[in-house]
Amino acid sequence: MLLVAALTFMLVQDVDLFVGSRVDASAPYDTYRIPAICRTANGTLLAFAEGRASVSDQASNALVMRRRLAKSNTWTALQVVASDAPHALNNPCLLPTSSGRVWLVYQRYPVGLNEASVKPGTSPETSCLTFMKCSDDEGKSWSAPRNVSSILNAADLRSVASGPGVGIELQRGSHKGRLLFPFNQRGPDGWTSFGFYSDDEGKTWLRGAPAPREPGTQPNEVQCVELADGSVLMNARNQAAGRFRLQGTSRDGGKTWSMMKPVPTLVDPVCMGSILRVSFSPDLLAFTNPNHASKRENGGLRFSRDGGVTWSEPTIVMPGSFAYSCLTLAGPKRLGLLYETVQWKEQTEVYVIRFRELDVPN
Repeated sequence: MLLVAALTFMLVQDVDLFVGSRVDASAPYDTYRIPAICRTANGTLLAFAEGRASVSDQASNALVMRRRLAKSNTWTALQVVASDAPHALNNPCLLPTSSGRVWLVYQRYPVGLNEASVKPGTSPETSCLTFMKCSDDEGKSWSAPRNVSSILNAADLRSVASGPGVGIELQRGSHKGRLLFPFNQRGPDGWTSFGFYSDDEGKTWLRGAPAPREPGTQPNEVQCVELADGSVLMNARNQAAGRFRLQGTSRDGGKTWSMMKPVPTLVDPVCMGSILRVSFSPDLLAFTNPNHASKRENGGLRFSRDGGVTWSEPTIVMPGSFAYSCLTLAGPKRLGLLYETVQWKEQTEVYVIRFRELDVPN
């Protein structure tokens, strides 16, 4: 039996933040994909996406951002945060800290290569590389990129991928203050997930162990959330036949993980999902994904009050097309949801990334 009923909510705001040139001829990019959003310690919302030259996953992608300052309903104009054309930048993952600093991690694919064709190693000509940036001024400016591939790229890995979405700063337990990014990796036997963490405010970073997985499952795009007891829950897309999410836990701050196991109640069509701690008191987690076994549609919002052991029935926030999504706290008792929806033009996918704000009751 589910321990929490589906909660009602009130729609507050709905804004199309990233609209490509297939819809708006004045847009600087053909397609926007892969939403990531966070709220800084001062209340600024930072919304990210990949700005692409085409709908392809590796299409000279840049990482772009729009901001909404605290106590404002207006979003700034598009800002390019990272670019390296003709190479492709992918998988934006944000981590806002209590100090006010915001971290960004992402991958770089050499032009002409993708997840299937990159080679192991750290060569900028043939390998998938990972970079980090940070901002100390609410996203107005960002540091130079820092290459952390030597920490992440084990000898037999074709690629690694951050999130996409967000990382977390641990607030409880013996690892309080740890910065933790969720990652997945593609090795000779498929996909696994792991944590990438820092205990010195980002000066140095360490790579955790891959989470064990059940036979027939492959944890792929992944997100993490801290639980009330200080442990960490990992929730991942399953890049295998089973149309459900996978979950595992860590009791050492993301260094090691329990077995990633299927969650049959969290139906999923193999898509990015988002998980967020709404509050510690009451103990409340939120989760979004396409609530469908085969199609990216029927966007569902679920809640858990028992650390993700059980989930409410979904409240459908978008009955039509609903693909990748990312949750954040938009304010007290308020959720912000950045998500992809697909329109069709001449039998071609046309993505729009939309921001929706929701009031959530106690």
